[in-house]
Amino acid sequence: MITKNKVEIEISTELDISNAIRDFTNALVETAHYKKYESASEKFQNDQEAQKALQEYRAKARDLQTKQMFNTLSEAEQKDLQRLWIAFLAYKPVQDFFDAQGEFQSLCMACAQVISDNCGLDYATSCGSGCCG
Repeated sequence: MITKNKVEIEISTELDISNAIRDFTNALVETAHYKKYESASEKFQNDQEAQKALQEYRAKARDLQTKQMFNTLSEAEQKDLQRLWIAFLAYKPVQDFFDAQGEFQSLCMACAQVISDNCGLDYATSCGSGCCG
């Protein structure tokens, strides 16, 4: 049986956690790292030439996906794919975006480490960036 005090403590704890998450998120999006990332992302998304270069790379990678999976790409195909990737990376908005993304990711990892250190859970490891990372 749950007592009134236990229910009040559980509700209070959930509210405290929700408030802490909101405060943390608000603080994070006010950092220079996040603002730089958002600005770089917007510039990258709006750069037509960079977007075209990305589309060309993705189309070629899609065309060669099966060969990549079975490691049967010819040297010429590998070089062509690499050429398209290097051409994409040559655009300043792309470089700025990847730099800003890396800086923001480092900040997030540092925050995750602080959370881990204070709650006893390896938060950084348990919250990977995706299925493979």
